[in-house]
Amino acid sequence: MLPKLEEGAQHKLFTEAEHKYCKSFKNPAAHYASRWCAKEALLKALSPFCKVDLRKIEIANDRDGKPFFVVSDPEVAKLNLTVRVSLSHSKKTAMAIAVVAVGFDMP
Repeated sequence: MLPKLEEGAQHKLFTEAEHKYCKSFKNPAAHYASRWCAKEALLKALSPFCKVDLRKIEIANDRDGKPFFVVSDPEVAKLNLTVRVSLSHSKKTAMAIAVVAVGFDMP
């Protein structure tokens, strides 16, 4: 069961663009869950370098549907990190992996 993400504090855990994206699917819960997993994965991957507010992390998609992070935190931008994300979900399970590289670009 999907909690009421349209109201209250939990609404702020996702950006308006993320809400729009997730609600565009028949089963929005799976998409919300995988995005939540991605945000948590990024927090863990960034933890050796800095702390980030979850509300400053957005998972967006490029033209081909490939997800990427948008982090609206100037402290993270100063670090010049390369960040990649992979999301996956089924009806009952969601997961995400975030990889952070320092000092070089990843393909």
